[in-house]
Amino acid sequence: MFIDFEKWHGAKNDFIVTWILTPDRDMIVPTLERLATKLCARDGSGVGADGILVLVAKSRKEANPEELVIINADGSLAKNCGNGLRCAAMSARRRAYKESILDFDGVAMKVQGATIDCRFLGSEGNPFVAVTMPVPTVGIDNGWTSEVAASIKSLQGSHPKLKGDIETVSIGNPHVVISVEDATADLAVVAGKPLQTVRGGDGINVHLASVIELTEKDHQRARREIGEDLGELWKVYPWERGVGPTQACGTGACAVGVATLATGLAERSMWVGVEMPGGRLYVKQDTEGEAVTLAGPASFVFSGSFEI
Repeated sequence: MFIDFEKWHGAKNDFIVTWILTPDRDMIVPTLERLATKLCARDGSGVGADGILVLVAKSRKEANPEELVIINADGSLAKNCGNGLRCAAMSARRRAYKESILDFDGVAMKVQGATIDCRFLGSEGNPFVAVTMPVPTVGIDNGWTSEVAASIKSLQGSHPKLKGDIETVSIGNPHVVISVEDATADLAVVAGKPLQTVRGGDGINVHLASVIELTEKDHQRARREIGEDLGELWKVYPWERGVGPTQACGTGACAVGVATLATGLAERSMWVGVEMPGGRLYVKQDTEGEAVTLAGPASFVFSGSFEI
């Protein structure tokens, strides 16, 4: 059986995107879970990706999927993925245009039972996608905070460059943000790898973050991309559980933004910019305890098919 797919990336966090019909879900999804490592391999034997996005629809012409299933590169299921959601939304937009559905200004998808809304911002030709993410829980509201903080403090004892503030955020999946003086990709590996034993071995998404001084160019770019100025800008290197170091992490960007706003030192009326290796994302949470908005790009790369 051959499966058609599209390759997309959101800030270079890349995905295999495939559409399947609702009656085929229970057969195809488990098969893709088993084949994920092979399909996502970057050694030339697979498509090469950070994960697989499965859009489940009622018909072949349906542009509004009933469900989005997110499969990590190691075959595990992800509870959420901000960059993946944007790629899925843009794939739905591409499908809508092919079917001459021209008033397609947004899409809502169920991810593990929760409905997530996506809308398109900016230019018609290359819009940004704004995703309404779940309401986050921060700090001690996460029952695993003490365990994670203790593990990081132990690492900080042997790696001085890891010293800095620690904040945990759950946004459908677990994150920890470590604010350091100079975040680097190597430092993210130093922290990310050993922390995958926490939470009963279930792991955690780890983000090394450093604040960046805003310039007028940053404000001009934000006005062009999201129509507003920035309040804060952070340089961030992510380590995603089930994947490892990645070019970007959408829910991780949300975690950084939420952690920043939780300090009370940043204005909630302003967007927080998150500069990851793959590109810049934008995060906003108008009110503490409410949903988070994530905005960023998503780009089509190529299409093809594989056999299962």
